[in-house]
Amino acid sequence: MFRYLRFFLGPLLFSTTSVLMFFGGVLLWLPAMALIAGVSLLDQIFPHDVEEKPYRFPWLMDLALYMSTPAALLLFFALFWVAGSGAQDALGAGAFLQSLTGIDVVAARNGTAWYHVVLMFVPMTLVATGIGGLAGHELTHRTARPFDLWLGRVTMALNWGIAFPIEHVYGHHAYVGTIKDPATAARGDSVYAHLPKAMKRTVVNAWEIEKARLAKRGKSFWSPSNVILRMAGVAATTTAFAFYCAGWRGVAFHLVVCVLTKVALEVLNYVEHYGIVRQPSQPVQPRHSWNCNHTVSGVLTYNLTRHSHHHADAQTPFQDLRAHAEQPSMPGGFITAYLTAWVPPLWRRAITPKLLEWDRTQADRAEFPLIRAANNASGWAELKQSVANSTSDTVAIPQGGLGY
Repeated sequence: MFRYLRFFLGPLLFSTTSVLMFFGGVLLWLPAMALIAGVSLLDQIFPHDVEEKPYRFPWLMDLALYMSTPAALLLFFALFWVAGSGAQDALGAGAFLQSLTGIDVVAARNGTAWYHVVLMFVPMTLVATGIGGLAGHELTHRTARPFDLWLGRVTMALNWGIAFPIEHVYGHHAYVGTIKDPATAARGDSVYAHLPKAMKRTVVNAWEIEKARLAKRGKSFWSPSNVILRMAGVAATTTAFAFYCAGWRGVAFHLVVCVLTKVALEVLNYVEHYGIVRQPSQPVQPRHSWNCNHTVSGVLTYNLTRHSHHHADAQTPFQDLRAHAEQPSMPGGFITAYLTAWVPPLWRRAITPKLLEWDRTQADRAEFPLIRAANNASGWAELKQSVANSTSDTVAIPQGGLGY
């Protein structure tokens, strides 16, 4: 039974951190920070999860995903409530908690030092990404199930993630490993060089994809059928609710978290696809993304860590994804890789052996010219040791180089 219940831990843990935020002080950030540190540590302790036993009750897995939406709503409400000041007590939440605990949470909030509020944003961003972005990601891939698709898009729209569900499903999964993919970082690119390009191209691609879809149906981009505009309505409503709860301070809190969550998602893409190349004419295979079978990360990300199978067949439900233990994995586990990416020298040291291994054990010979061109363009001398650099094939670099 624990095989099923473990996927309910995410909504439960994230909801708990949200409730604790109402009590102010260190509780604004310490529980979320402890959760993130705990995941990274436990990933190193627990054995890798490579089990592929079928689940007899998939509806329980669906329920775990569906619970993520109310958990995300609670998290954002907690954020908006914390942004309040003075006698503000949106929806009477403070009075309700005081009746249960005897603690005057409104006074606790008003007496919270500013630095606790500042410290709140970083761990809360990862929590918001986990409970909203990753559950929404899984649901938006269920294009044959209208309710799931709608719920996933709504969940991601809570933090103004209105371009990602379109570009990710219909763009990224088609272009992964090629220069057309915003999420595939070029070898040698730091996360700071990659982020502006990825964020811009995601929006542009989503706009182009939705515009082309509507044109095929004979509809204007500004019609009610435009998914991006409908999601923007959800996002704007969320921002308006933030204003209702805490005025312009609430709006500012919401927009800051929206930006940081978008950055967090792109950094996750960065570590999942860094430096891998693919001939555009080749089908996407498990080897075209970094894999990860760390147990705790897998539970809290709905098996997004099993990224190799996810890209080979994006319609496979998360509980049915294969482990692909034979694939080279991202360095240190999901959260560890994410944190390492923020320090470019550490990331370079960690990812270089992985890239050389991928070139040697996973790359197709036809990809060697692309690999060699990417290695040469990277400026990383270590990559000159790649097996691809020992060949004499030539490749025509597309106009604009190997970037975007």
